[in-house]
Amino acid sequence: MKISTSEEKLRRLQYRLKRQGMLELDVWLSELNHALALGDKEILQHIEHLLTLEVPMLLAMQTGQEPVPKELQPWLSTV
Repeated sequence: MKISTSEEKLRRLQYRLKRQGMLELDVWLSELNHALALGDKEILQHIEHLLTLEVPMLLAMQTGQEPVPKELQPWLSTV
């Protein structure tokens, strides 16, 4: 059974959401799995961009020191 490109992309993003190297970030970002399930291309692009950021920037977003992209705010609450 061949996996489609879109399924492969979703799986890759799901994997990356769980593997940021810090348990706190992994838990925080895991909420984006619900966003992935929607299949909205714009949301997927925002998630992909978010995953290109360095850990310090992600931590700053998690703690509210930096803004979370508005498109992802429904899933990513700040501390």
